[in-house]
Amino acid sequence: MGSEGSGDSLKLPFDDAKPTLVVFLRSFGCTFCREALSDVAAVKPAIDAAGANVAFVHTEPATDADPWFAKYGLQDVVHVSDPTLAHYRAFGLGRTKAGSIVDPLVWVRGASCALSHGFGVQTIEMMRRAPGVFLVQRGKILAEYRHRSPADRPDYIAIIRSAQTLVQ
Repeated sequence: MGSEGSGDSLKLPFDDAKPTLVVFLRSFGCTFCREALSDVAAVKPAIDAAGANVAFVHTEPATDADPWFAKYGLQDVVHVSDPTLAHYRAFGLGRTKAGSIVDPLVWVRGASCALSHGFGVQTIEMMRRAPGVFLVQRGKILAEYRHRSPADRPDYIAIIRSAQTLVQ
């Protein structure tokens, strides 16, 4: 269920009556972003059981993104194309520290991750883009995870639980 965004509106297309886990990706060339898709797909039944929606924000056209969501069995999630990075800025996601893209630990984890999720090409700008995960509802951020490094691996269920707003 892709959603082509113009970047002019910051309204995300999902049911605001339920909390939504909004996952910001850097690019589909990023092995860590592919891992994020896989991780969310693995815990999606638990996210659904917790009463939350899932939405992704990315910079690619929806038609280019659709095959990636299909590959990971996430055809039913909302994904928003944001080539102007308006949503990233609205959520305060800037750039990672330059040192993080040359950090040997990031490269080692990236190489390991690439064995499972593949390695793709991305621009330096996208490599510097900071990813993040937010639980939002009715225009409010209930919980957030701001990556310190592109190699961070958030616990999506813990983010939802940390908000303590869902009825189990």
